[in-house]
Amino acid sequence: MVVSGIVPQTAVGISIPGKAMSEFSKPRIIYNLERTRVLSLQMIERVPHEQWFEMPTGVTHVAWHVGHMAIAGYFLGLLLVRGAHDGDEELIPGEYRDLFGYGSQVSADAADYPSPSDLLSVLASVHEQTLTETRAMPDEVLDESVVFDDPQFDHHPIFDLKGGSLEWLAFHEHIHIGSIGLLRRELGAAPVEYLEESRAGTKFV
Repeated sequence: MVVSGIVPQTAVGISIPGKAMSEFSKPRIIYNLERTRVLSLQMIERVPHEQWFEMPTGVTHVAWHVGHMAIAGYFLGLLLVRGAHDGDEELIPGEYRDLFGYGSQVSADAADYPSPSDLLSVLASVHEQTLTETRAMPDEVLDESVVFDDPQFDHHPIFDLKGGSLEWLAFHEHIHIGSIGLLRRELGAAPVEYLEESRAGTKFV
């Protein structure tokens, strides 16, 4: 039973008479993508824009993580699921791959990057397109093999099915929530008091 749009933890697959049960649940995938993005934005918004390009340990900065979440969202949520579409560059600018993709090098120069507001806009656009296409796809698509038509990616070490790509999208984003949280602390911010904020009415899901 689903109450108020929340998918129960026991929803792990879809059973159709005469067909094998899928290991993926589309409602659960969508729920995790939506819930994860709430947590991501709450962490991102805790870092002032003027600190997004600071590199306290000389390794990375918040802007790179936000841009990387956007390009990873495109690859994991769209490209590996349905291949490239005309108009994708209107959704995710071509330079994002070089700036934020696999193997990209982080620069401390803010002039090398889009502004924080532009990064957030692209992050939101990719997320909404992923949700729109995932909601519209037939459930059985989740059990199809991933589309590897990019010369840089001939496989993925974590998954080989489209449902796995969409599941990994949420898991991957959690890694970067933690990384941004660590950067925030290294930039001098106090720990997030989740229990106190929750008691005061902040919603984390």
